[in-house]
Amino acid sequence: MTMLYHEFLLQDFLNDDAFVRWVLFDEQDRYWQQVLADYPAKQEVIQQAIQLIQQLQQAEALRTLPVDEEKTWKRIRSTTIDADPLVGWPRKRRWTGVAVLCSLALFIVVWTWVEHFPSKTVYAKLVTKAAEKNALIEKVNRSDTPLKITLEDGSIVYLKKNSRFSYPTHFTTQSRETFLSGEAFFQIAPNPKKPFYVYANELVTQVLGTSFDITAFDDDQQVQVKVRTGRVSVYNQKPIRFASDERQNLVLLPNQQVIFNRHTESLSKQLVAEPMPVQPLAASEKHYFEEVPAATVLKTLERRYGVHILYDEELLSNCIITTTLSNQPLKDQLEVICQTIGATFKEMDAQLVVEATGCP
Repeated sequence: MTMLYHEFLLQDFLNDDAFVRWVLFDEQDRYWQQVLADYPAKQEVIQQAIQLIQQLQQAEALRTLPVDEEKTWKRIRSTTIDADPLVGWPRKRRWTGVAVLCSLALFIVVWTWVEHFPSKTVYAKLVTKAAEKNALIEKVNRSDTPLKITLEDGSIVYLKKNSRFSYPTHFTTQSRETFLSGEAFFQIAPNPKKPFYVYANELVTQVLGTSFDITAFDDDQQVQVKVRTGRVSVYNQKPIRFASDERQNLVLLPNQQVIFNRHTESLSKQLVAEPMPVQPLAASEKHYFEEVPAATVLKTLERRYGVHILYDEELLSNCIITTTLSNQPLKDQLEVICQTIGATFKEMDAQLVVEATGCP
């Protein structure tokens, strides 16, 4: 069996829609009976999950009944303590009552925990859900050398150390869906009619043809996507639904990255730490600039690194500089230019903003 239920905890079963539907409506009974047979070590956890789901269902049903709480408590008192004020509650009944109260308290805590602190979406759950529809191949890399994986469409994945990658032998006619735990670099073959998806924890990356890096270990507190070339869109997927939600997509361009905080479920778009040239300097491209407006050099840097640089061109019109461009990181070269014209720069929303007062 290709499922990975050996990694499931109680909370994971409670948050698995298919499991809940089986318990409540007996859906896919043959499948779940097979899970019980294949994972004997998980039977106790599964039984606990079944009991909790059934108790929650019963509690929900009772909540809908019209109950007069005041009359109910009066009736309880009249049949217990108030029936004979001189006679105390028997010791056995007292301990039974305490046990019931403790069980009820635990039940409420578990219910609140499940409702308000849902489990993280991890690789095992993603693969389990996807394998219900299509058999997957899994590759695991334990070595220091990246493992090269070539997919049927010509796309190439370089799987890094302590990482897992699952994919179907044959993609569907509508999309190319893959699943990652860990870190990998992707070079995706272009196909506008069949988008490529990488599901990594709660984050989904959708591309048509580009290269990018994803870091998404199950135990990490964040998921990171860095774009090398081309363009991708990412979005938070929770619960698991394997469908693009274009209303929440965040588009990334070269040298941009997104960081997803798994605790706050927030997406942060920014530049990578060291933006590098999208392509090396061509032999015919101008390297040396002598006595030219600073804006001319800034425009050249924008094209080479694919990063938007904001500045007031009119304010910089009198700033004339002489400089040489190289293949050094963008921020290093921008720092030299800013020092030359008495300006500073800062990053804002994955862009670089040059702040200057002008030149005499």
